[in-house]
Amino acid sequence: MTIALIYPPTCDPTAPYLALPALTAWLRAHGEKVIPIDANVEAYDGLLCRAVMTKMVQKIQVDLKKLDKQPFLGHRDQLQYVRLWEAQTLSWVPEAVDHAVTVLRDRTGKRFFNGPDYEAAVQTVQAGLNLIGAAHHPLSLDFTGYRTPFSLLTPAQIRADAAPEKNPFHDCFTAIGDRLALENPILIGISMVFPGQVQPGFSLAYHLKARFPQVHLTVGGPAITQILVRQSPEARTRIMGPFDSAVLYEGEEALLELVQTLSSGGKPERIITGRTHTRLEQLPPPDFDGLPLDLYFSPELVLPYDPTRGCYWGKCAFCHYGLCDSGTARYRERKIPDMTTHLKALSSRHQCRNFYFSQDAFLPATARALSLALQKEHLNIRWSSDMRPEKTLTKDCCRDLKDGGALSIALGIESASPRVLKLIHKGITPETMAAAVKNLAGQGIAVEAMCFNAFPTETLAEANTTLQFIRDLKKDIALFICGRFGLWHGSHVALHPEQYEIRQIWQLSGDELGTALFYESSGPSRSFEDQERIDDAIDALSRQWWLHDYPWAGSLSTAHTLLWYARAGRDIFKEQAKTQRCMALPGQKSGLKIRYDIQKIMDRAGNHESGIWDHLIHGLKAVSQEQYEVLAKALPLVHPEKAIRSGRPRPKKR
Repeated sequence: MTIALIYPPTCDPTAPYLALPALTAWLRAHGEKVIPIDANVEAYDGLLCRAVMTKMVQKIQVDLKKLDKQPFLGHRDQLQYVRLWEAQTLSWVPEAVDHAVTVLRDRTGKRFFNGPDYEAAVQTVQAGLNLIGAAHHPLSLDFTGYRTPFSLLTPAQIRADAAPEKNPFHDCFTAIGDRLALENPILIGISMVFPGQVQPGFSLAYHLKARFPQVHLTVGGPAITQILVRQSPEARTRIMGPFDSAVLYEGEEALLELVQTLSSGGKPERIITGRTHTRLEQLPPPDFDGLPLDLYFSPELVLPYDPTRGCYWGKCAFCHYGLCDSGTARYRERKIPDMTTHLKALSSRHQCRNFYFSQDAFLPATARALSLALQKEHLNIRWSSDMRPEKTLTKDCCRDLKDGGALSIALGIESASPRVLKLIHKGITPETMAAAVKNLAGQGIAVEAMCFNAFPTETLAEANTTLQFIRDLKKDIALFICGRFGLWHGSHVALHPEQYEIRQIWQLSGDELGTALFYESSGPSRSFEDQERIDDAIDALSRQWWLHDYPWAGSLSTAHTLLWYARAGRDIFKEQAKTQRCMALPGQKSGLKIRYDIQKIMDRAGNHESGIWDHLIHGLKAVSQEQYEVLAKALPLVHPEKAIRSGRPRPKKR
């Protein structure tokens, strides 16, 4: 019996993710034949090339000319017109994209670790993603998200967005189908880990179900679990669409039981409930055999490994993610001898020195014990992970971590305001956090500070306290991020809003999957002007580091960042900031003569679009394509400037 496991787009293509290797290892350990397919890296390997980029540019130019010939433009046409106009100036990308991908995979490292070469490669790939999105307007595409205005609102919209002409990954999915036709699998499983994989995962599922109607199709992973656990049984069935079953929570044992049921001719349940706290000592190490390890967009392989699962603290009020109903999953650890054995085997088999310990939070005492064991085994690896900035991160502990291969540690700072820290149940003081930062940095470990602002009731002064914390520790902080608070289902804030002066929480009517939450504060809320001040201060502070969006070097906890630390040390992104800046895209003047005033449309269309969504979210508290269309059609039409000057009559307003 053959099982195919597929990791769909869209997410980080620079290194393999843990989901498929973990499931593959478990099934193979029980005698099953598994074909793992990283459709994410395969899709981007196929898209980011000269031939495909040329087709995207050609399609954009054709679509723009069609719009330009129209006698007038309504609101939605105006949005597309602006986007196509901006995208067609990227016609230089086809000539540059193959070289950019070569730089990112440069095994010598000479170009990858050269600031200008790396910067140009990143900007070219980002421009390529913009081309793909514009050619499939209204798609917004990057390595963290796959969004259309009404994506994931209803099962019907999911199916509509899966149409081949709307799906840039269709050719990749067709190739996967051709491969599976030769393997005759009994089961195809699609793993949806991140929100950006949900729509592409469904699109892949619809494609495979049409091609292999008799093959059992299942889905699992944190992203789909988070959607389905909140739904009624009837809604679950409707949402699942092309899938025959869904595995909720951790998938190893549940997936094996599903395989055994199918093998014996049984009929599986539609919803299969996995464990919420699998015992890690029972699990083999992740198995990467069969994955295209030479395709990842990095000069060296960086492998994920899971020494632990869950969060040992599990009290932070803002936190909810992963394979659990609320909060975070229960904390579990592998045994230290197993960790060292696994890492030694993986390093030897794949000739890999670089590991990312993928977990919610690594207990410092366990990390120290592992580091000492790695030293004893003379295993020369380099690793990064996430931790809480605790008292146990003493100078001696940090020295042992460094000697055991620690390159970087991302610390959950969250806030430097004592009141906010108490409100979010952080359990750590600013003084303790500062000491942890200094102790880690003092041993040469790169410290990445993870913070956020706009938590309910946070004042402007408290937000500035967090930024001042970063400024004061600049010499010790290798990278930082300061995002904006978002409300999530299952967090303590969402479950107990009254404790955070939240008057109302709502989901939009018409959002059947319930992927977004909105709230209103009953206490004093931050003004738009104050939030702008905070955002400006973050931007000013950020310029002292060479930062990039995920997953590039200069973003937190990513393969490229780890490799840059390994090559140039913990201060590399501050050093690069002195000479490197995000380069302006080369650009290319358009030779296309257009009839519409592009600047006028740019000035109006974006503001109109923001107004529509503000009314839907905060006014109607409901969203649908029909409601959107009513508001969009009420907006003024735009007419060609040349047509107006030539005296042609304008069409009547609708």
